[in-house]
Order: sequence, then structure tokens, then C-alpha cells
Amino acid sequence: MSGVFKLSNVELYWPHLYERNKLSGKFQVDLCNLSPEHIEAIEQSGVSIKSNDEKKPEQGFFVTCKSSKYEIKPYDKSGDVIGPEVLVGNGSRADVMVKPYSWTNPTGMKGMSLGIVKLVVTDLHEYVPEAEEEETL
Repeated sequence: MSGVFKLSNVELYWPHLYERNKLSGKFQVDLCNLSPEHIEAIEQSGVSIKSNDEKKPEQGFFVTCKSSKYEIKPYDKSGDVIGPEVLVGNGSRADVMVKPYSWTNPTGMKGMSLGIVKLVVTDLHEYVPEAEEEETL
């Protein structure tokens, strides 16, 4: 499978959609608690699925989607862009159009990853940083 495909009703964790993740330096989001159908479609594209029962049991089977150049704009069901003043938080659910791509890092290591073509949030759990949360009380 080399084209765009849809993953419906996935759970989002650690979304860095408008600002780069401090560890990777990329815009990224984990697509979590993947169903057997999601796993099959992703593995057919050549991308590996992860799980980490010890450190991240709440994420189940997951895949991290990254972009080194472009923000990942989240949309609501009406087609309007969410944010950047509203932040998508852990536990939000979304329908995601993804596309596999191959990569080679500077050391010569190669792999396959998923890029996000479109992310439509179907159940928003807004992330409010602690400092802002205190101001609103």
C-alpha cells in the first residue's frame, strides 16, 4: 500500500501540532489504541506499530506521525481549523488521513513512517497548560 488511507476514530496522545516536540524537533502526534483493522492497514503500508506496556500502557498499540517542515493543522467536523489558540489534548479522538513515506537519516538508517494528510478531530479534549488553568480559576 503506497497511497493515502484513512484511520477512523483513533485516540491522540502527545499532539505537538503547532509547535515542535522538544525531543524530536518535529511536529508530531501519536495515534493510539489502534484497532486490529488500523494495525493491519498500517502494517500493509510497511510502517511498524509500537506498544510500550511498561511506560505507556494507556496508549495500547500506536504509531507516531511526524513532520519536520509543516505544522499538523487539526480541523473540526465542520471543516474549520482548530487552534492554534485551542490546543488538542491527550484523549482527543480523530479521523486521520495518512500517507506512508520512506526516509533515510544522516547515519544511513532507513525506514517507513506515516505522514498526516488531514486530521479531523471528532471528540476534542482541550489541553490547557497549568499556568492558564490557574488564571481562569
